Amino acid sequence: MSNRKSDYIRRGAQRRRDVRIEGGHQAPRRPGGDDAMRALCHDLIQPLATISLLADPQVLDSKERLSRIQHEVAWLTELVGSVLGDAPEDDPGLLDLRDVATYAVSCCALVTSSTVTIEAEEPVPVLASRVSLVRALICLLDNAARAAGTDGHVAVVVRTDAPWAVLRVVDDGPGLGRLVPQHSIGLVTVAAVLEECRGRLRLENGVHGGAVATVELPLLPWAEAR
Repeated sequence: MSNRKSDYIRRGAQRRRDVRIEGGHQAPRRPGGDDAMRALCHDLIQPLATISLLADPQVLDSKERLSRIQHEVAWLTELVGSVLGDAPEDDPGLLDLRDVATYAVSCCALVTSSTVTIEAEEPVPVLASRVSLVRALICLLDNAARAAGTDGHVAVVVRTDAPWAVLRVVDDGPGLGRLVPQHSIGLVTVAAVLEECRGRLRLENGVHGGAVATVELPLLPWAEAR
């Protein structure tokens, strides 16, 4: 590993305490203790719902069902391990944001009634904890799918806009503030992850309706990531 790359990782691993969710929302504090367990329980709902759905033999053929169950069990193991502190995959590392987004979408595929598409540039290197970042993106996807509804559409767009790596989750639902409010545990998770990654989240209404959640993370020059 080059000295420049090592310096970047050390700088990136330093947490900032002044991260805000743009659009008038104060970023919640990082969950700890009972709050961390509540956040974990919140994030367990999605994979458990998927496994429950896969218990129906009519959903998929046997081979594909087994593959999907293995996928969800692997994610459950990573998720719980990250909260217990024994998951090496949750240490900050170099990631391609495109790959993380694709995996997050795959986790939501069976339990999301909306149509979800993903458009991504390659590569989009960032410094982050993989499990934590997947958790954050799943939260945003769940919110967008709930807003879009059964016949709606959710678009995930990953691109570079130096010095940022940018991920947008766009839905065609009614827009911000027009749904029955739920708990804010999901946004707590998102805010905590972005705080560690020196990133930021912007929530706004789309130009043509719906809502847009924009995640921005410091972009790592790919030449330094190799």
